[in-house]
Amino acid sequence: MIRRKAVRFNIVLPVLLAAILFVPFVMNFLGHAWFGQKHFPPLTMMKLPANSSIISLPQEVRQYSPFEIRLRLNTKELAQRINDIVKKSLPGTEPQGIYGEVFPEMRAGIAGDDVFSIDPPEPQIQLVDSRGETDWSWIVTPEKTGRYKLLLKLYLQTSETVREQPQAVDLAVIQLFVQKNPDAWIRTYGIGYAALILLVAGWWWKKRLAKKQE
Repeated sequence: MIRRKAVRFNIVLPVLLAAILFVPFVMNFLGHAWFGQKHFPPLTMMKLPANSSIISLPQEVRQYSPFEIRLRLNTKELAQRINDIVKKSLPGTEPQGIYGEVFPEMRAGIAGDDVFSIDPPEPQIQLVDSRGETDWSWIVTPEKTGRYKLLLKLYLQTSETVREQPQAVDLAVIQLFVQKNPDAWIRTYGIGYAALILLVAGWWWKKRLAKKQE
């Protein structure tokens, strides 16, 4: 009788472990799939006189899924707009502390929280096409879910700066919500859970064979 109870317990143990590992994940996945909140796509707030249409963003952002941010900018036109505003501004009221003449030569970069992996991480140089526009792009990978923001920055050359020390200003603030990504979660952690279950199953099978040989 005691032997039968031990065998039953050895059979039930792997099933219980599998349930403990996977049931919470399945319930969480179904809950977000059926009752998850709807969130707005990324929003852009411009900090300099330029239209937000120059920035290309995805409709949604998911954890662990890389996405592209593109910036297509006519730096000559932007420099002229900034110079016009600076000339009309009272001392000390210039936008983001910009003073002196702004030149069309600029670099661009993205800054954000540590939850983002940004490629390339450093400011990019300017490559002008035949239409006088510069096309920058970055690949961004969010590591965590939640609400965050990215800063799209320009590094300006002005009559008051040197090439090695450009003036950094914010072109735009990008607000986004990083959604859960169950598929990526399985790819990231599923192998570990599967390995654990195989180890438990192997231990159980080995123990069962040892009892049969007794």
